[in-house]
Amino acid sequence: MSADTQQGEGSGSPASFATERMQLARLHASPASRLRDLWLQLSEIAARTLNVERVGVWILADEDRALRCRYLLQFSSQQVFQGAVLRAQDFPTYFQALQQQRTIAADDALSATTTGELRESYLEPLGITSLLDAPIYVGGKVVGVVCHEHIGAPRMWSEAESDFAATIADTIARLYGEYEHRHAETALESYQLHLMELHRMEALGRMAAGVAHDFRGIVSIALGFTELIRRVPNLAPQADHYAQRVIEALQRGQNLTQEIMNFGKDDPVSPRVLDIGAALSKCSHMFRVLLGTGIRLRVRSSGPVSRVFMDASQFERMMLNLVINARDAMPSGGDLDIDYQDAIIGDEDDERATYVAIYVRDSGVGMDEMTRLNAFKPFFTTKGDRGTGLGLVIVDQIVARAGGRVKIDSDVGRGTTLQVYLPRIAAAAR
Repeated sequence: MSADTQQGEGSGSPASFATERMQLARLHASPASRLRDLWLQLSEIAARTLNVERVGVWILADEDRALRCRYLLQFSSQQVFQGAVLRAQDFPTYFQALQQQRTIAADDALSATTTGELRESYLEPLGITSLLDAPIYVGGKVVGVVCHEHIGAPRMWSEAESDFAATIADTIARLYGEYEHRHAETALESYQLHLMELHRMEALGRMAAGVAHDFRGIVSIALGFTELIRRVPNLAPQADHYAQRVIEALQRGQNLTQEIMNFGKDDPVSPRVLDIGAALSKCSHMFRVLLGTGIRLRVRSSGPVSRVFMDASQFERMMLNLVINARDAMPSGGDLDIDYQDAIIGDEDDERATYVAIYVRDSGVGMDEMTRLNAFKPFFTTKGDRGTGLGLVIVDQIVARAGGRVKIDSDVGRGTTLQVYLPRIAAAAR
């Protein structure tokens, strides 16, 4: 801890730690228990005892390459957040520390070696100055982490506080084990299945991108020779006409191969706490340019909207694909409404949870059942040679990486609504 770091308010006395440990010992997963309720009870005990504002339970997923927030309690407002994803490739030092340390006690989390890489993307936007994180062990293996996030002046964690954080993690492990013993399916199964499909699509994309790269070279050669044919002196008008048609077809081939290469490209991402309203405002002018004068655009929210955790450029790419998809469904013009708000929906445990919802509604031709069922399959398109069949696939990939989901509501003749649900990481900025 640096000399100029202030010590924030600490937690309770040894007697209070002993009392709370007794409460933890009494918690157990009965047949009627919901894991959510048990973890929230634990989070309240931890927040109250350690005097921290936020307590979150994060579980490893995607073959330990990601942490997914199962429940995060904001103690003062009693708001619960869930679903956000942290990836090892973005925060390698922190993930490594989880495997090597019993507790990560970062007095000055902004500059600590283990947590400093979270500074710009997570800690500073949320006002977090100190972290006390304890890995959760089940069967001798790290399965997650419980995070105690302090907001205010940085504080120095005591040994007693670190021990109590470890007790919280051990209690979570015990309850998690009891719950899993009674329930055949884990709370993360549906998400894991989605990730498996996502990795399959990414592998397909990389393979297709390699083929497209080679094919693009062939197309470029053919395009060059066809343009030379058009320069031949005294070329017959009909031959020139056919050559022009060949050039147009080859240019469409170039565009398609570029789209396939983009689909298979692993762009570097920098996830961070993101204000959806500000991000949409930044993109609105670009949307209007894409839509032209024949489509009326409205971007609206129905009140304060929570913040999410995702890469800003990926969010922009997602929205551009949704807007282009809507534009192409309205060749004669129409209305495009983008509404965003906090919405309560069922999560993968069939419990109700609050997400940030973005509804992209067009007044276009709509989709029949076959189109809806195949909309997220690579290279499926109803646009003929004008489409690549990759736009909604890219949207689904981006949303899945952020821990969210996409749904379609559409019928022929009544337009389409693409519903994007993103997990919240924090309340709306004040």
